[in-house]
Amino acid sequence: MILQKNDSVERRRFGKFSYLLGSLLSLLVGIAFTGSNRISVMIFCLLFSIVLLTAVVSVCRRHKTLGVGLAFVIPMLMLNVVGYIDGGKSIFSVTHNVFIMGFFLFVSYHVLIAVLDDREVTLDTIIGAVCLYLLAGLIWAYGYSTILLMDSSAFSVKSLSPIAEYSPFSSVGLQPLIYLSFVTMATLGYGDIVPVSGPAQTACYTQAIFGQFFFAVLVARLVSIYIAPVYQRSREQT
Repeated sequence: MILQKNDSVERRRFGKFSYLLGSLLSLLVGIAFTGSNRISVMIFCLLFSIVLLTAVVSVCRRHKTLGVGLAFVIPMLMLNVVGYIDGGKSIFSVTHNVFIMGFFLFVSYHVLIAVLDDREVTLDTIIGAVCLYLLAGLIWAYGYSTILLMDSSAFSVKSLSPIAEYSPFSSVGLQPLIYLSFVTMATLGYGDIVPVSGPAQTACYTQAIFGQFFFAVLVARLVSIYIAPVYQRSREQT
């Protein structure tokens, strides 16, 4: 009985999304401190591979779902190796980004379903919501990366380090786009990276709209889940 209680406490302490959140934060923080040399690119690819594997473990509980997850992950890992070897200047870069966005959408869908299916708001529910927000930022960042690969003048950069010459396999190239993604989703609008082309502008304002609805809808849902048992108990007492 004591062992069962300890197991239950351990499961609550380290929920199914805890490791996913840890890997996402490690990636987002790690790329800020890596450069453009080969060792930095290798570290970035390693951090990204850890995110892929923890995402599969976190959401792919069933056999069919695991197969779909691995169908995304295995090609991405292979493309990561190709990008590391040739510096990310091959035609596989766009394919790599498309696979990443598809996989992150797949993971986000299952995290969202798990969050909405919870009967009560727990720490794991909140962690899942945070993971959703971080995954959305990465999805748009790779979307901006794809736009930039197809049109190097899609964004105007008011800084000393342009992002026209970059690789999606490099933290130096991806960091400004992740920064742009989260700044846009939070609707801060610093104006140091400005969308110029039509696709870039469309991607930016759709992300800004998503960011507002994310907080309005999902947070309202979590609040309603949290207060429902309290309201039910108060009715039973009266």
